[in-house]
Order: sequence, then structure tokens, then C-alpha cells
Amino acid sequence: MRVGPAGWSYPDWAGYVYPSRRPKGFHEATYLAEYFDTIEINTSFYQPLRADHAAQWIERVAANPRFVFTAKLWQRFTHDIRSTASGSAAAEEREVRAGFDVLRGQQARRGAAAIPFFVS
Repeated sequence: MRVGPAGWSYPDWAGYVYPSRRPKGFHEATYLAEYFDTIEINTSFYQPLRADHAAQWIERVAANPRFVFTAKLWQRFTHDIRSTASGSAAAEEREVRAGFDVLRGQQARRGAAAIPFFVS
């Protein structure tokens, strides 16, 4: 079992979770990787996970060899029924897969893929 926060970019965590004065080069994911071995990527729910961002995040947590990211599936696939009928689903799948594939690559930093479904 892995335990970690849902995201890392929260201004109100300054002084509580993160140091009040951040040293030069400070990054939240690097800091959290000292204490946890997973973090959920929240941005992947709101837009496709960019491959270049995923690669940067992998570099930032490299000091923790057990660390993996959990990423949410883009809400277009779970909450927007129009997109599946629009004919653009194949292109959107490739776009989402690009970021997920970086996490799954040589350094194997992808943990779970969270698939939240809309319930009304």
C-alpha cells in the first residue's frame, strides 16, 4: 500500500507542509518525495498529461527509487459523453497516452491510473 497526497501545488501549504522559506530550486514534488512514495497528479483530470511535464516530474523525484505517480484519467473520457460521440476520441486517446507512456517508460514511475466517474 502507498500513501501520498493528492497533488502538490497548493499555496496554502506554505509554512505547514512546505518550509515557509523555500531554498533556491525548491520544488514541491521533490520535497514530498522525501516523505511519501506516491503523489496523485490532479492536472491530468483537467487536461491531458503533457509528456514534457511528466518527464520533468520524474527527474524531480529521482532520489526516491520507490516513488510512483498516480494519475487521474482526463475528465473528457469519464464525464463528457459528447467527446466519445464526436469522432475525436482516437486523437484524444493518443494525446492522453503520450503523458501516461512517459510515466510508464524506462524509469517505471506510473502507479495507479485513477478513473473517477461522474455520478449524479
